[in-house]
Amino acid sequence: MLSAAAIIDYLRNDESLECKVVRESPCEIPLAGYASLLQATENDVSFWVGHVESIIHANGPSNESLQNVRAGFLFVPLETVAELSGSSEIFPFVKSIVAVKEPYHAMVLFLEHFFGDRFHENMQSGVNASGFDENGLRIHPSAVVEGFVDEGCFVGPGCVVMRGASVGRGCRLESNVTIYPNVIVGEGCIFQAGVVVGSRGFGFYEHEGERRMVPHFAGVRIGNRCSFGANTVVAAGFISPTTIGDSCHLDSMVQIAHNCVLGNNIYMASQTALGGTTVLEDGVQFAGGAKAAGHLTVGKNAIVTAKAGVTKSVPAGKTVAGFPAIDIDIWRRQMVELRVMAKKNLK
Repeated sequence: MLSAAAIIDYLRNDESLECKVVRESPCEIPLAGYASLLQATENDVSFWVGHVESIIHANGPSNESLQNVRAGFLFVPLETVAELSGSSEIFPFVKSIVAVKEPYHAMVLFLEHFFGDRFHENMQSGVNASGFDENGLRIHPSAVVEGFVDEGCFVGPGCVVMRGASVGRGCRLESNVTIYPNVIVGEGCIFQAGVVVGSRGFGFYEHEGERRMVPHFAGVRIGNRCSFGANTVVAAGFISPTTIGDSCHLDSMVQIAHNCVLGNNIYMASQTALGGTTVLEDGVQFAGGAKAAGHLTVGKNAIVTAKAGVTKSVPAGKTVAGFPAIDIDIWRRQMVELRVMAKKNLK
């Protein structure tokens, strides 16, 4: 367990980190972990880079969302000190607030110093063999299982389940599947050949003119009865996990970037991709080759047609097409008008 005082002492002892304590809790609340801003509890450390947007998932949380942040310890930008000092209206539920020059960088240093590689560890390891059939353990001799695999699973040739990963009952890893640390898979999931779950996301941030890699500590959480086509990749989250709900089905060569949140009953055809921190609500469908930029939401039961490029949030129930993706009826009329214009110009 950590305390706010221990983190503040660490910051003050690091000459490269300028910091100012804006608020310090009078009660010593234990800090056990870390989470993203809107998911943090009073026992978590988090950070805020100062961006505020009117629409959630558009490069920053809304003002209303900030009022409900519950973090136990929060890094904020130095330029917000005047606004935050003495105010109980901004982040009213946050226990301790410390201002630093670069909150993102401070969060990375905090994670590396206090947690290190401990996120790789898991309470369970090995194989629960109580439910295997008469043919013995269904783990191929060439597979490497260092994490936990529950009963009824099949782990095929060349598969790797790293220490700190957990695979639920009745899952099937067909061949050359890699499950990284801090990945938790539910029951009855299928992973075709070459699937990778929990690899480091493609994230970088700038510090003193240099681009630095973001450490993705939070792994992946997958629900029950999901399927993943050949060579699909699901990247790990930064301080909150990349999340996939129940009964989601991803075709071959699908890319799910870090910190995406997928609801239940999602369908994504081959060569579709999501940028980081994209949210897909329940029942969303992506047709072949469709892509979505990061930091946006595709609403419940929306459909993204083949090869469409989503650059802004899509309302629930809408069907969009084209690039940038727009309402499909408008897109169709637009295509007809373009053809008519083209034929006129050819005469």
